[in-house]
Amino acid sequence: MDGPEGLRARDQVRRAVNVLFLATPAALLLARLGKARLRPGPHGTWVATGYRSRFPAPRAPAVTIGDVVLLRLDDAALARRPRLLLHEARHSTQWACWLGLLGFPLAYAVATLWSLATVGNPALNNVFERRAGFSDGGYRPVSRGSRSRARR
Repeated sequence: MDGPEGLRARDQVRRAVNVLFLATPAALLLARLGKARLRPGPHGTWVATGYRSRFPAPRAPAVTIGDVVLLRLDDAALARRPRLLLHEARHSTQWACWLGLLGFPLAYAVATLWSLATVGNPALNNVFERRAGFSDGGYRPVSRGSRSRARR
């Protein structure tokens, strides 16, 4: 069932949890400090375009915190990756499921370390990246026996 702004009930709940557990407010502060411009994104997320800060994840083209996608790509680069924002919107749900700043950063760090330990790269065996849609995020998997990095 759709609610205010045409959002599904689960999107409304996700948004409320991400605000309550401070992930979205923290991301909005980062977006402001990173000189980004906000625009609506998929499933009730916000896209902070033109994000200039190197924190967090300095090499990532996009990082989601709460319901805010900190986007370092320009419009042309984003157009070449049409499913990226859907991948990032799935991370918003992960933030809510792990109670925002309370649990997600630690859980994601553990998943990254597990991936590094098991396959030698931070994303290939990271459960959060896989469940967000590995290929939608622009990751190109490498063979499991390889210790090289998945590319994004």
